[in-house]
Amino acid sequence: MNAEADLAQRVRDEIERLHAFIAGWFQGTIAKDHFDAQFTACLDPAFENIQPSGQVLTRADLLEPIRRAHGQNPDFQIQIRDVRVLGAWPAAHLALATYVEAQTGARNTTPPDNLRRSTVLFDTSAPQLIWRYLQETALPQ
Repeated sequence: MNAEADLAQRVRDEIERLHAFIAGWFQGTIAKDHFDAQFTACLDPAFENIQPSGQVLTRADLLEPIRRAHGQNPDFQIQIRDVRVLGAWPAAHLALATYVEAQTGARNTTPPDNLRRSTVLFDTSAPQLIWRYLQETALPQ
C-alpha cells in the first residue's frame, strides 16, 4: 500500500473507531475503564471542537461531561460516511480530513436525528492519530 492510501485508511479507521467508542460510551456498552485510553488519549492537549452551533469547546470542556454521560443514551447511534483526506503535510505530521456524521437518538442535540459535515486536523506523528481540531457543521436532513 502506498503512503497516501495508508494514510487514508488510518484516517478512516480512526474516525470510525472514535465514533464507535462515543456511541458505545453513551449507550453504556463500553467499559468505564476504557475512557482514558480510548478517548482522552486521542485528543491533543490543545484540542478544540467547533460545534454545529458555533460554540468552541476545548478538550477540558468535553472530557468530564462525556465521562459522566456513560450509559445515559442507550438509543444513540452514529454512522460515518464520505471520509476523505483533503491534504497531508508529512513534514509537519499533519493530515486534514472531512466526513459526514449521521446521529440518531441524540439526547443533547436538536434535532436528535441530525447530520453534520466534520473537518478534522490530525497529528500523524505516532501510530495513533491525535485529534487536534474538529469543526462540525450542521447539514439539512
